[in-house]
Parts: sequence; structure tokens; C-alpha cells
Amino acid sequence: MATKRDPIAAVPSPMRNAAQPPIKLFQFPRVFAIPNLSPFCCKLETWLRIAGIPYEIVETPDPRKGPKGKLPFIEDSGARIADTSIIIDHLKRTRGVDPDASLDSSQRATALLVQRTLEEHYAFVVAYTHLVRDEGVRHTRARFDAVPAVVRPLVIRMVQKQIKNLLWQQGILRHTDNDIIESGVLDWRAVLAVMSEGPFFFGGRPTTVDATVFGTLATSVLTPIESPIRDFLRSKPACVAYVERMRSHFFPELSETAHQARAS
Repeated sequence: MATKRDPIAAVPSPMRNAAQPPIKLFQFPRVFAIPNLSPFCCKLETWLRIAGIPYEIVETPDPRKGPKGKLPFIEDSGARIADTSIIIDHLKRTRGVDPDASLDSSQRATALLVQRTLEEHYAFVVAYTHLVRDEGVRHTRARFDAVPAVVRPLVIRMVQKQIKNLLWQQGILRHTDNDIIESGVLDWRAVLAVMSEGPFFFGGRPTTVDATVFGTLATSVLTPIESPIRDFLRSKPACVAYVERMRSHFFPELSETAHQARAS
């Protein structure tokens, strides 16, 4: 509960524009006490709460149902729109809300560089740590529970083969485990070096880069999936405080779920 001395107390509460008609948000089902295991799904839902845009979640295990064969995507007035950046630009324009309006040119450049680092490189590292490494597969295998048991092993092998092929073509899987992990740590060293002291990435108010950073940090820090990258991030008190603060403010129901799980 925010108090008068809480630096984020003045930030508007999530879903403050609830009078507007909700959009439909198609994303993977929730797992763990985070918005989504997918950094991109987590990013978009976080942005919607930062912007106060009402939405309804449509759990969609199969990304092939999306207009670009990926998740997340939205449905707005009958139109289906994919790609988080395109979705955010669409909603800024059609809803007349822009969390980034106060950013100067230097901050906008920094935000773009952070986005590119996390979405064009680190996202592939996450796919490796969560969906290829044994430590990740042990926890993410549950996403196939809805598949009939008789075909489940076949589906799991097929999906893992597709992921490995993707990561091989992208290049990540051509490196050793140590090299992949180290590249992920270097990504975060760079991102954390340009973060402000808070409470948000650029200071007193949340912007789109907070959705990007939280969306990626949550899946790396707030899940039971072990990796040296998680160990590195959890060794940074300011980083842990940031991700917990974001979850507590924008997803208080998930923060409470995590608190109850720790207490049990």
C-alpha cells in the first residue's frame, strides 16, 4: 500500500481509464506469479496497465492463431493487430495516451537502445535458458499440460525442435552454454548501467521502457527457472527492488500471490 512518502504514490493506479471499451489481449496462459512467461506478452500487458487502457485477456496457447504467427496480439474494434511496438503505437494514436510524452530526445534514444538490446538479442537468450536448457525445460514443460497425454511427448519434441532450429538460424545456439549465458549477463550490465535510481527507469514516472524492462526482468528474476543470469540479477538489490516494485504497483494481485506462496 503506497503512503505519502512512497515515491510512486502519485503515479496513477492501473486501469484508471476503465470507462473506455476494453480491447482483447491474446497471450499465452499465465504461469508463476508474473503477468506472462513471454517477455513480449508481459511487456504489452504491463504497458496497458501503465497507460490505463482496459483490456480482456484471451488465453491462447497456440501462437499460430496470431495474424503474424506470434503472441501477443490484440483485437480492437474487430481489427487484429500484432507486434508489441505496432500495437503500442496504434493504442497511443487511437486512445490519445502516451506515457512517453515527457521524454526528451536523449531519453528516447536510450529507450530504443534498451529495447533493441532486450528484444533483438536477450529475448533469444531467454528462449535458450527457458526452453532449451534442462533447468528451464523442467519448469516450462507444464505449458503442454493442456495437450492430450497420448500425443503430448510428440508435441513437446516437435516444439523443442522448432525452437532449437530457430535459435540455430538466429545464431545463439551456435555458441557454448557459457558464451550464451555471458552474453546475457553483458546485456543486463549495459541496461542496468543506464537506469536511473528510480523508482522507474527514467525517474519518477513509468514509460514504455519500463514495460520492456519489467517484461524481461520478470521472466528472468521472478520465476523458479535457475540460471547464472538469474543469479547475477538477483545479486543486484536495486534490480530486485525495481522488479518487485513494478509487480507490486501494476500487478498487486500477482504480488499478493507471490507473497502467499512464500509464506506457505
